[in-house]
Order: sequence, then structure tokens, then C-alpha cells
Amino acid sequence: MKKCMIAAVAAIVAGGAFANCGRGTPGNPASCSVQDWVYTWKFSGKTTEGVKVKGSDATEDLCGRGTPAGDDVYVRVPASLKIQGYVAYCDVSCGSEMFEVIAAENEFFWQTKPEKIVLDGGLNLEVSNVIGKKKKQYEVAGTAEFTGYYTATDPVTYQLTLAGLGKYDKKNDRVSSASGNFAGTLVQFPWYVSNSVCKPAGAWTCCTFDFIDPQVVGALPSVAYGKWSVKYNKKLSKKLQGNNGLDAVVKATPKWARASF
Repeated sequence: MKKCMIAAVAAIVAGGAFANCGRGTPGNPASCSVQDWVYTWKFSGKTTEGVKVKGSDATEDLCGRGTPAGDDVYVRVPASLKIQGYVAYCDVSCGSEMFEVIAAENEFFWQTKPEKIVLDGGLNLEVSNVIGKKKKQYEVAGTAEFTGYYTATDPVTYQLTLAGLGKYDKKNDRVSSASGNFAGTLVQFPWYVSNSVCKPAGAWTCCTFDFIDPQVVGALPSVAYGKWSVKYNKKLSKKLQGNNGLDAVVKATPKWARASF
């Protein structure tokens, strides 16, 4: 992991949320009921990240436009976005109605692209209905907000809107899977990340191509969009119902991220 990347300064869920599950906290587990579920969430798409542009590559013209020669700037370019996570439900019933209050439950999210960071925050589903003639389909829409840190003072925050369709398991009264599209913003700005430097990445003005420096103007939002999916995780749900409790979910996260959960 690059030197300027450290673990997120805040845990993804507060202790109170664990208490609501009646199973203790990671490291202090309690047994789970037979109705505890785990879902795997994935967000895959595009955002931006920073690259260094040397002054000699962005020199000003005779009209004074552009960046003075010799002044390095950090500008954003397209980048892949990959976010994944697990959401654990406790003592659930009547699947679709519980699925939409997902924001109140235990959520573990991390990002692998454009850089590896642990993410705080989660989902708030506002539409959650069983549909279809045979009551085996599902519709979902809502929002997601994630915040991570490259250093203790260098955050990235995504605010996304999502919608999609899926399948509903009538026998077990729960959502089986769903998928759709998401779009939103990287709220402040993307970052240029190297072994020793983290710098906010700016953009160019239209026509004049003057550099817009986030360190001068402040927040300069960027884009985030793509596809998402969610699927019931049978294996982790079974482990969750044992004596390991939420520790089973934590152990399923990447090794580099576990210390932050």
C-alpha cells in the first residue's frame, strides 16, 4: 500500500448498531438467530483521479492563458471505480420491509480502485417492493454515501443515487439479488496519490484552459457512475448465525482493511 494511504480514522459502524443485533461486537461475539442475513454489495464504474502535469506540458500562450511554465499542477483524468461491501441484518423478518431499512444495520465497505481505502457510511434504500405476477420480483431505489481517507486529513466522499430490479425469494421472505445503475458525485475532489504526496486534482476552464486549483477555490466535485449489484451471501449468513457473530463478516473482508472494522 502506498505510504500516504492509511486506515480510515472512523469505524464503519458504531457500537450501538452492534448492540441492536443482540450479538455483541467484533472480538466479543454472541450467538445469532436463524434469521440473520448477509448481503454482498458491489459498485463498479468510473470516476476520476489525479495526475501530475508539469509546467512545460501546460505552458501559457501569448494571451496569458494556461499554466505558467515550471509550475506543476495536478489535474483529474478518468479512472476505474470499484467499491465492495457486506451488510449484515439481525433478527430479520418480512424480507422486503427489512431490506429497505438497510442504513440502520451493520455495513462494511471498502474501495479497491482508484486506490485502496476503507469506507465509512452505507446505503439508504427508499423504494423496496416485491413485484411481479408471481411475487418473485423486486424493485429498489435509494442512495449511498461513502467516505474514506487517503491520510487523516485527505477524505474522499461519494454521494450516489441507485436504482434497479431483482429477484425475491418467497420461500424465505428475502431478496435474492438485484442489480442496476448508479450515478452521482465525488463530493470534494479526486486526489493525486504517490508514495509521498497526496494532492487534490483540479480541472481546466473552458476555452481559456486556465487551471482550476482546488487548493485555491475549495471543493471542486467530480463524477462517479456505473453499475451495482447485491446478492444474498448464503455462506456468510450461515457463519453469522454461529458463535462467531460479526467477527465472521470482518474476517471475510480483505486483510488490509480488517483493522479498521
